[in-house]
Amino acid sequence: MPFSEILNLISDQVAEKILQNLNLSNSSHEDVFMNIDETAKLIDLSRPTVYGLVHKNKIPYHKKGKRLYFLKSEILAWLKSGKHQTKSEMEDRADAYLMKNKLF
Repeated sequence: MPFSEILNLISDQVAEKILQNLNLSNSSHEDVFMNIDETAKLIDLSRPTVYGLVHKNKIPYHKKGKRLYFLKSEILAWLKSGKHQTKSEMEDRADAYLMKNKLF
């Protein structure tokens, strides 16, 4: 077998392994339960701040006995839900609303 064919075969196998590892790491790491320290580190807040968010029910959490657990996928979704619209996005929504309701 020529060297170029061997090289192509190896590169295809390496690429396939990398894709498999990426898919496994994306799915398995997001659905893992974290403790308060891991959660605080993930969202770059102090432990007391995370406890405050839990007390105010502003962050998704699970409680078993006296222990708090946080599902990584829920924390990431919570972070993403806090996105504020840019001025142009708000203007576009206002224009669409006005066009739809023919208010101008």
